[in-house]
Amino acid sequence: FFKLSEFAAPLLEHYKKNPESCQPESARNEVISFLEGGVSDLSVSRSTFDWGVRVPWDDKQVVYVWFDALLNYATAVGLTDDPSSDGGKFFEKTWPADVHLVGKDILRFHAVIWPAMLMAAKLALPKKVFAHGWLLVGGEKMSKSKLTGIAPSDITDHFGVDAFRYYFMRAIPFGSDGSFSWEDMAARYTSELANDFGNLASRLAAMVEKYCDGILPNPAKDEELESALSKTVESADKAIVALDFQGGINAIMDFCKVVNGYVTIQQPWVVAKDESKKSELDAILYNTAESLRALAILLHPVMPLSTSKLWSYLGAESSLGPISSQKIADVAKWGQLKGGSKIIKGDILFPRLPDLES
Repeated sequence: FFKLSEFAAPLLEHYKKNPESCQPESARNEVISFLEGGVSDLSVSRSTFDWGVRVPWDDKQVVYVWFDALLNYATAVGLTDDPSSDGGKFFEKTWPADVHLVGKDILRFHAVIWPAMLMAAKLALPKKVFAHGWLLVGGEKMSKSKLTGIAPSDITDHFGVDAFRYYFMRAIPFGSDGSFSWEDMAARYTSELANDFGNLASRLAAMVEKYCDGILPNPAKDEELESALSKTVESADKAIVALDFQGGINAIMDFCKVVNGYVTIQQPWVVAKDESKKSELDAILYNTAESLRALAILLHPVMPLSTSKLWSYLGAESSLGPISSQKIADVAKWGQLKGGSKIIKGDILFPRLPDLES
């Protein structure tokens, strides 16, 4: 037996003093309620199975899987290695985990048993345990017997991998159960990705090609766009760090709408008709491109394929380096795209969807 009961009070104190250590709030409340209800000692062996790690002193017993499996989190990163070895140094560098993501149905193993084991071993607890919800279809958990399961490949074949990643982080609050529907995903794909984001990139490339022979004008300023971007980076970063992926993406896509509104109000296609307003036209096109630079970086963790394409279309890699090396802290610094860069009118980032029936 593992004397789990001895650690109920310390765990309860830990979660009450550090509410961020178990999230979302519903998960934390569940753990606190469980601990307050009284915790029994845990049998760490079983005699009802013939598979598992044998107990050395009793070959009729195997170690309880939720005891030995949990140890892997620490041993896999070098817990049992010599402290002076590479493995031991890696453990010192990586432990404890900043975030431990688990399914809500195995929360108690990871928020009660595992931290109690760590306390017993005098090891630091994960800084945060976050329990994610279930993906539902028709309001119910996916079921093989009811044939309600959906293969991820069916979705990616239709919408693409980037749209798949975007939808499940954008449409469903992380930590809650969420329902998937083909119709909702198609609507968001068309409205948010194809129309708002993808079309903005296509319009910019087409206008730079038409009015500037495909060459990006010199840097320009727009205080409203700069201010909006600065606020976007701050709010999106804060949300993502808190694992509020939906909130972070919403903030980014709100900025995308701001940029679309900027283009609509400035009407570069009208300005282009007056040769005396060439500098004004150049400023509009540059500011739109610079906004797309920021959007590409901010959305890169969510949609790496399409944002990498956009990065190359903007001619950003030659002057700024790979998109993967860009720092969020530097995104809001305006004027990073170099004037004179070649803007490429590449493939449509989010093409028209085939009919769902097909």
